[in-house]
Amino acid sequence: MNEHPPVPESPSGSSFQQGPGVGGAYHQARWAWPAVAVMAGAWAIALSWLSIQRHLAFKTSGDMALFAQAIWSTAHGRPFYVTLWGGEGNFLGHHFVPLLAALAPLYRLWPDARLLLVVQVLLLAVAVIPLYAFARPRLGAGSGLLIVAAYLLFPALAYAAFADFHEITLAVPLFMAAGVALLNDRLRAATIWLALALLLKEEVALIAVGFGLYAAFFLGHRRYGLTLAALSALWGLLVVFVLMPALGGGGDYQFFDRYATLGSTPADMLRTLLLRPGAIYQLVSAPHKLVFTWQLLFPLAFLPLAGTPAILLALPTYAYLMLSDYAFQTSITFYYAAPLIPFLMLATVTGLQRIRRWRMRGFHWALLALAAATLAAARLWSPLPFSLAYSADTFRVTDAQREARALLETIPPDASVVADGYYNPWLANRFRMGSMVGVQGEEVGPSRIPDYRAARRQEPYAVTPPEYPWIVRNEPGTPVVVHRYGMIQETAQGLVLSKWLGPENDVTMARYDMAFDLGLVLAAAGTPPEGPAWGPSIRMAPGATLPVWMAWQATEPIDRRVTFSLHLVDADGNLVAQSDGEMGGGQYPTTLWDRWSERPTVAGEFPVQLPADLPAGRYSLLAGAYDTETVSALSRPDGNQWVELASIEVGQ
Repeated sequence: MNEHPPVPESPSGSSFQQGPGVGGAYHQARWAWPAVAVMAGAWAIALSWLSIQRHLAFKTSGDMALFAQAIWSTAHGRPFYVTLWGGEGNFLGHHFVPLLAALAPLYRLWPDARLLLVVQVLLLAVAVIPLYAFARPRLGAGSGLLIVAAYLLFPALAYAAFADFHEITLAVPLFMAAGVALLNDRLRAATIWLALALLLKEEVALIAVGFGLYAAFFLGHRRYGLTLAALSALWGLLVVFVLMPALGGGGDYQFFDRYATLGSTPADMLRTLLLRPGAIYQLVSAPHKLVFTWQLLFPLAFLPLAGTPAILLALPTYAYLMLSDYAFQTSITFYYAAPLIPFLMLATVTGLQRIRRWRMRGFHWALLALAAATLAAARLWSPLPFSLAYSADTFRVTDAQREARALLETIPPDASVVADGYYNPWLANRFRMGSMVGVQGEEVGPSRIPDYRAARRQEPYAVTPPEYPWIVRNEPGTPVVVHRYGMIQETAQGLVLSKWLGPENDVTMARYDMAFDLGLVLAAAGTPPEGPAWGPSIRMAPGATLPVWMAWQATEPIDRRVTFSLHLVDADGNLVAQSDGEMGGGQYPTTLWDRWSERPTVAGEFPVQLPADLPAGRYSLLAGAYDTETVSALSRPDGNQWVELASIEVGQ
């Protein structure tokens, strides 16, 4: 077998000059770049279509809506303005992504979340240009095409494309170009690409620090590398501890809680990293994290490991993912692995180059192993149609879903809307939009009650964390108010569209603030406008229904289900009527109250039906609660188990 002269190598062990690859005829082939364009173009068309189908099938989520509203607001003169969390906010306080402003002109022309999905796929496809330009002079034209195929079929890449729209996924071509420039010893180009990436998310600063250290210790550019690392670290600190809190209204960086095992503060985390190697080993060796690592390396036949030291460019990203307690960050089925992909691909190229220099026969076997591993991994794990992991339902659009979209389009563009994650992405092109999870749903912009509510119909007996409007605002000294909505239409898909009935139909409850066991507090109670006026004494007729609403607050997490109770008793304490139940008829168990909100207050209706033969007289309406499973009553601090809400005067 003919041997070919080696390609010159940089001090890092990766080549940076063009030279003959494997098979001179292939190296000179004019069809190589057109083949790359066809491969990338076909991939982009297919994944753009699938991404849009997924969106049309209501599979995108609240994250999609956040980005859509931020970019739409930027396109309409209010940079990164968002209301999805409740009230007004700046998205840059959530994630530092100023480069997304570049999409605003396009979004002004086509204000649709589908534009963002297509742009994301196109940018992922564009990354093949620097990748192939890096691989071809080192491995040859044909082998370079295999690298392109390995990239396009990499399971984690397709999952990143389908994981709604996320800023870090857009950084993939920038990281690819920056890595190629660095390994080719083009420091100015590497700096430019990195500078752009730094404007796409705050943790990119860690990746840039890694670039600087690599340049300093493996490329011999000590001054450049250390300067880049220092400036990147300073930039990251400035963004996380100064700019983001200022833009976000103060407070600590909210994503530190994903690293709670390391410590509660950055200083504690650093001490754990330096002084507790056992804790670190236990953290990174969790079974699902080992599976994550396997699913990153197996599709590339473990060749990135042969690409040392180039593989070290992936280390900062791999480290912050593996050290996280947030399980989604170590799964290829989400977008978090996206920043790893460029560096794994570049390390694969340098690994193959090293094998080629060592032995040509070994190089051919390595190419065969890469092809086999790429196809096997794509068959096993990819979300694309040829894979065992493919789910046709994810991309199937039904008539019921089309009906739901048509109903959403009837909402006026200037109306304020609160919706759940299924529908938020379709309603994001407005200044006033809120989420139903948590009390933030009560405000869409400053002190604005949502005009419309778009919710998915709950299945019978389903349980879920409480949502707007049943989770209510509770401010000391003010009445607790429940905003009521009237249903406009329910679709076969499950969309229930409702409109606010106006302040005249809100339920305004009087405060009681009576504490019970388990950290529960009876915050307020009252009747709706169509019911009898609430007060110390309420007049009722026998057989009538008293439509009582109660609001209970959980001041701490509750580990058991609690049933709330109203008893109507006579002067001797005899029970004559009652109304017992969990909030939402059992849909909102107390065990889930704190899922979205701290110290939530949840309201519900507890109608009391008076007996038709109830004698005239004065009765007492009592409120209490008990453990649903054991039926043990909860007590107040004074030992009493009941709170008297009102006196009921029953006449003939």
